[in-house]
Amino acid sequence: MIEIENFVYYADLFGIAIFAVTGVLAARGKQIDLFGIMVLALATSLGGGTLRDLALNAHPLIWIADPILLWTAIGAAVLTFVYCRFWLLPRRALLVFDAAGLALFAIAGAEKAMGLGFSPLIAVIMGVSTGCAGGVIRDLLTGRIPGILQHEEFYATCALIGATFYVLMHGRMEPNLLALSAIALIFSIRMLAIYSGFRLPVFVVTGIDRTPRRVLTGRKKRRVMSIKPKGDK
Repeated sequence: MIEIENFVYYADLFGIAIFAVTGVLAARGKQIDLFGIMVLALATSLGGGTLRDLALNAHPLIWIADPILLWTAIGAAVLTFVYCRFWLLPRRALLVFDAAGLALFAIAGAEKAMGLGFSPLIAVIMGVSTGCAGGVIRDLLTGRIPGILQHEEFYATCALIGATFYVLMHGRMEPNLLALSAIALIFSIRMLAIYSGFRLPVFVVTGIDRTPRRVLTGRKKRRVMSIKPKGDK
């Protein structure tokens, strides 16, 4: 079994590879060259861990201390770039890879904060920020509204639930089992949300917010169907 001290490293390693893949896939149809792909992949895969280490004052940054992580991101990006030039990946592949990266990074961030002696609340915050920051950077660089700000996306809440579960059960379960359970929890909730369309309620102010577009569209259709042609009686 992997010692929990090494868990952060391996979770970062796999998370970096997965998020590098999502960075490349997010550039689909945007006519970005190989250099731009590398920038996007590195920012996506290393952004969350970098912000986490800076916030926790953990120096040197993990990918500076161990360049293997940097080469992992580069290698994953190049392989994805080449693969996509010859074979088509389903569009949902981005969502699946992103869910896996979110789960790995969220628990790695929470564990690293707890390992450095920070409070459970800070550990949860670090878990959420580590899991979400890379995706936010990727979305901003590709001109999209970050998923955590869209009501259609049940995203950051998945990391929050998993990181909270990990922190609350820390010391009460076998470390490796707890880590795997928390990762599986985040991934499962995220995939369930993707395929079921589940989302959090939207903030609406009475008298200010307009009626949802789909409701207006439905009303217009009913009105059009109710109008009879001029020749009919």
